[in-house]
Amino acid sequence: MTRNQEIDTLLRSLDAADHRGPVDSERADADLLRILSTDPAETPSERPSMRTAARNRRPQSSRWTSRRVAVVGGMVAVVTAGLVVVPSLSGGDPAFASWTPVPAGMTETERASAAAECRESKKNVGDGMYADDVESAAVTIAERRGVWTTVVLTGEGGFSALCITDDAVSLFGKGMIGLVGKSIPHMVPGPREMTATALGTGTMSAGDISLAAGIAGSDILSVVYRSRTHGDVTATVSRGHFALWLPGDELRNASSEGAEVEVTYQDGTTGTSRLTL
Repeated sequence: MTRNQEIDTLLRSLDAADHRGPVDSERADADLLRILSTDPAETPSERPSMRTAARNRRPQSSRWTSRRVAVVGGMVAVVTAGLVVVPSLSGGDPAFASWTPVPAGMTETERASAAAECRESKKNVGDGMYADDVESAAVTIAERRGVWTTVVLTGEGGFSALCITDDAVSLFGKGMIGLVGKSIPHMVPGPREMTATALGTGTMSAGDISLAAGIAGSDILSVVYRSRTHGDVTATVSRGHFALWLPGDELRNASSEGAEVEVTYQDGTTGTSRLTL
C-alpha cells in the first residue's frame, strides 16, 4: 500500500458519515482520551475560532469544569469553554429551508421526546463522565424552528447539555449538533448580564450554522440577535438560560471578536450585551 493510500484509508476511517454502529462510541471514547492527552502547539497566526479552538487551547486535566464536549455523528471533540462542530449525518431539511428566526413552542409529548433523544446522545460522552448529570438534568429550553428542535438540559454544579436536531428524518438519519459540560463559578452572570457557553460557527450537511447559547441574568426577559442576513433572530430565554441559532457562518469569529445582542429587561427597558467566550 502506498503512502497516499494509507492516508486515504485513515481519513475514511474518521468520516462520521461512514460509521454508525456501536463501534462509534468506543472509537469516540478513544479519540476523546487521545485528545485530552495531547498538548497541541500554539501558533500566533491562528485565530481562536470555533473550528480551531480545540487545537489552540491546551487541555488541563485539573480543569474539567471548563470543558465543553461536542458530539455529532458519532465523533467527539473537546474545547475549553466553547463548542466544536463537525459534519453531521445527512439531514432531511436541505439548506435549513424550514428554519424560522422566531422559535415556536413544543407540545409536552414533543418536548419529552426531544429531551429523551438529547439525553441518549449525551449519556456516554467522555466515557460516561456526565451520565448522572444527564439523567438528573431538567429540561430548561425546548424550542422548534421549522423541523429543527433545540433542547437545553441543566443541572447542579453548572451542568448543561445542548442538542440541535434535524427532526425531519428518522432517528438514525438525524443530524445533530450537541455539547455537554459544566461552567466554572465565575461564569455566573449578574442580574443584567449574560455569559456565553457556546458561541461560533460550524458545518452540518444542511450547511453552516451559527449558534449562541449560555446563561442569562435574572433580570433578562428577552434576547434578540440582529442578523445581517436573516433580520432579527429571537432567542428562547428560560430558567436563567438562553439559546438561539441561525443558518450561515455569520458568527464565525464571534468567540473572539464578540457578538452584540439586544436585551429587554423585566422592567421593559432595553440594552445591548456583547457575548464572547
